[in-house]
Amino acid sequence: MVDDYTAKMTELIELMRLIGNDTQQCEVKECKRKISSTITDTLSAFSNGSGGWIILGLSEKNGFTPVEGFDARAMQEALSQACEKMTPVVRPVIVTCPFEGANLVFARIDEMLPRDKPCFTTALGPHGGSFIRTGDGDRRMTSYEVDRLIEEHLQPTYDLDIVPDATTDDLDPQLVAGLLARVREQHPRVFADRDGIDVLLDLQVLRHDDSDESEVGGILRPTLAGLLALGRYPQKFYPRLGISIAVFPGTSRDDVFRGDERLVASKSVVGSIPVMIDDAVDSLMRWIGAKKPDYPPLVLREAIANALTHRDYSPDARGTQVHISVFTDRIEITNPGGLYGMVTHDVLASPHPVTGAPFVSTRNQFLFTLLESTPYPGGGFVNPEGGDGYQRIAAALREAGIEPATTRNDINTFTMTITKQRTMANSSPGDVVKAIMTVLERHSAMSVKEIMRELQLTPLAATSGMRELMKEGRVARVKFADDPAQRYRLKG
Repeated sequence: MVDDYTAKMTELIELMRLIGNDTQQCEVKECKRKISSTITDTLSAFSNGSGGWIILGLSEKNGFTPVEGFDARAMQEALSQACEKMTPVVRPVIVTCPFEGANLVFARIDEMLPRDKPCFTTALGPHGGSFIRTGDGDRRMTSYEVDRLIEEHLQPTYDLDIVPDATTDDLDPQLVAGLLARVREQHPRVFADRDGIDVLLDLQVLRHDDSDESEVGGILRPTLAGLLALGRYPQKFYPRLGISIAVFPGTSRDDVFRGDERLVASKSVVGSIPVMIDDAVDSLMRWIGAKKPDYPPLVLREAIANALTHRDYSPDARGTQVHISVFTDRIEITNPGGLYGMVTHDVLASPHPVTGAPFVSTRNQFLFTLLESTPYPGGGFVNPEGGDGYQRIAAALREAGIEPATTRNDINTFTMTITKQRTMANSSPGDVVKAIMTVLERHSAMSVKEIMRELQLTPLAATSGMRELMKEGRVARVKFADDPAQRYRLKG
């Protein structure tokens, strides 16, 4: 067990030495005489984010080397005591690991379940003592972010909000007919002999608006869920509840701000959720090549459907679109609102050990249920198999020989990134070395982060490849006065 942690710690230190600073996932503290005063900030940040690693007894300013005179036993106990100062109490794995003739303290902090967030320093309270990881540092969370985490301890019901001024005429008759036919087929004992309006009321597509006293019982109006799933034009009432697509000329958003570069294409997609999914996928297929696409259409469809289904529909988020950014090497799909309920990064990718299905926890439970029976205009249904979209994405990418989708989750947004490149993780070390040399030939100098991003390499592959090049003397370190990042260039 300790050997496994030692290997992981050594891998992280090698990566940080190459990069020149600690990372989003790993925080280094010297702690020569006493525990760092900011250790509770890091415990909070990792618990509220996607988890991370802490290494005590390592000096960043001295090139990530062991601190002379570090007392590993005392600092391990001090770290345990710091964990007790948190609400909820943090329960990490803490071990002492040997490294270059010294002992370091190494701890793994797991992400807390959303229902347990925010994790904060007890003495400071949730609004003063809650932190989140940003880059290689810890940032105090805003009151808005803390309030959102606390709010999501209960099941949100924003999808049940009545849409003011909307009526049954704002629903698409074709989509409504398809929904009714589907639920009557699925649940004949419940819906087969029921009137259409009664079924729509039971499904929470419609609700009585009791605020209109001129109507006995209240006028029938669509709910937000009903309008999004079945509406003719939901953006009539919520103009930003759509999709924006931007096609960039390179691998970075910065490319459009340099020289004469402009977006290759851009588009706003509107309509009901099934219409938006269809239109967005059709547009992407035209831009990336439908005859021999770099991305499986099923993957794009599922990823966009997930973004629209699970996004945040609270009043504060209704002014934010789902964003699709197309780069030359990847597609990023970002929706407002992070993961919800029992779902964390680890849970998202792990099917149930017995059933093989994923654990499902949905922010918008009425919209989610509606979309299981909501038809696409051209046939098929938006979410006919329930909450296994992520597993279908993973299977389709494996079949296409493309590396798994990556996800980035924070309090405000969730991003899925799909790369068109073939899996580098399965490449031989020699292939990785050649790929790094090829990319360095095109640039005067690059940081390891830039190489990882351009080649879609894992940290381990990038570290191993760069270490091999350094050992062979084919790469040299270079440092620019106005740039704090450690960079590398080809020799010769």
